[in-house]
Amino acid sequence: MLAVQHQISPSTWQWNHHAFRAMNTNIFTRLFSQTDDAVLLDVEHLFISFEKRLSRFLPTSELSRLNACPTETFSASPTLISAVEMALWLADITNGLYDPTILSRLEKAGYDRSFELISTPLPLSQGTLEAATPDNDQTSAPPFTYRSVQVDRPARRIHRPVGLKLDLGGMGKGWTVDRAADRLQGLGPFLVNAGGDIYAYQSPPGTRGWQIDLVHPLHPELSMAQVYLRHQALATSTIARRRWQQNGRAMHHLINPRTGLPAQTDALSVTAIADRTVLAEVFAKVALILGAEAGLDYLNRLPGVEGVIFTAQSTILYTDGMPPLLERVEPAGYAA
Repeated sequence: MLAVQHQISPSTWQWNHHAFRAMNTNIFTRLFSQTDDAVLLDVEHLFISFEKRLSRFLPTSELSRLNACPTETFSASPTLISAVEMALWLADITNGLYDPTILSRLEKAGYDRSFELISTPLPLSQGTLEAATPDNDQTSAPPFTYRSVQVDRPARRIHRPVGLKLDLGGMGKGWTVDRAADRLQGLGPFLVNAGGDIYAYQSPPGTRGWQIDLVHPLHPELSMAQVYLRHQALATSTIARRRWQQNGRAMHHLINPRTGLPAQTDALSVTAIADRTVLAEVFAKVALILGAEAGLDYLNRLPGVEGVIFTAQSTILYTDGMPPLLERVEPAGYAA
């Protein structure tokens, strides 16, 4: 849990900003505090360190070495142990709709390298939307699931069948944002934004919270809604960005673990708000896989979680407790 901020004389506070790139995304931090910006460099070092351990795109990362391990038992660092434990717990509480063991299916779909290296990107537009209903086919279920992985923390070992590969992806990014938030706690109001995975602590002076404009999935130069966060995390999952063609078929990066295929869904994007970034990241992904109606119901049933869903019909749905956090909602989009 984040600690309550110590009282600091407002006359000693100053804004510190820092931007950098890690985990294939742009990251920026803002901190209003009496400290200098050295602590924000600690945040950059944290992201770089975790990327070296958790990225599936770095062949020398610890995760890549786990995935390539020719035996069932792998000796792991405390960082990888903790990240995999978190991933398995999230898989369990989502009944497997989030599953970190779908990497082989993701690679089979064509996402076998960093997205900027994929040669046939396929941006989503209103004219290319396909009529999609939520998946109900389970005939292509992958041979492994998260239940095939065991973590032995005292022995610092991870056990999994040879051939099973883990992808910590967005979950790992959200988890790292939370670690950065833990590092900055108590120093003053701050925002950590890692490519849309956000943690907002307290409020900038004189405001109701941190203002966040949600990107329109069909018009990325516009926003579709504005929310205010305070002591909350936010993450968005969308099928509008990481899309490509394979053998003439449109593909995207969100695999339905029940089918092993890119999810068929009538939700184009889902933004979730939760106490922790890793929770928002995974709950948004699950709601998107479920589809607009079932996804909204899912988010409504999660304690302390709110959400916004942009549908294939260009409508915006939001959870029952979302209105106090919303400043504006415009399905056609607006300039932020």
